[in-house]
Amino acid sequence: MRTRNLIFMINYVILCVSCSLGFKSLKSGFFSSGISYFGAGLAIVCISIAIVVHSGFPKKHDKASDFTDLATTGFYSYVRHPFYSILIVLNYAISLAFLSFYAITASTLLIPLWWYLAKTEENDLVHVWGQKYMDYKKNVPMFLPKLQRKKRS
Repeated sequence: MRTRNLIFMINYVILCVSCSLGFKSLKSGFFSSGISYFGAGLAIVCISIAIVVHSGFPKKHDKASDFTDLATTGFYSYVRHPFYSILIVLNYAISLAFLSFYAITASTLLIPLWWYLAKTEENDLVHVWGQKYMDYKKNVPMFLPKLQRKKRS
């Protein structure tokens, strides 16, 4: 719990600072407004998806044992950590909305924090769900969905 809160705080402080320092550092004339609007629109989509994913969590969800079952359907059938995946994309969307080269760089440098958090949580998931989680982990990627279609049964 503390690790998660710390990573969220570090992520958004660095993102805010890098956006403010590099505001419009990607300004390139005619296309800059389009890039900014695209980033803002993508941010709205990311926030909407994050709300949907988070609404499936129990009220208290500090550890894996707070869940009644292992989530493997919906967004979780494509990636093991859809909430973190969306937050990573949201970082880039905000960077584009502010046209900040510094924020894009910061977003890239922050990915290892999200990876560390996901790995930390996976240790808890293995402890609680055992082989069921190990099988799920073998078939579902961590952050990026597979581009190939799933085979029909």
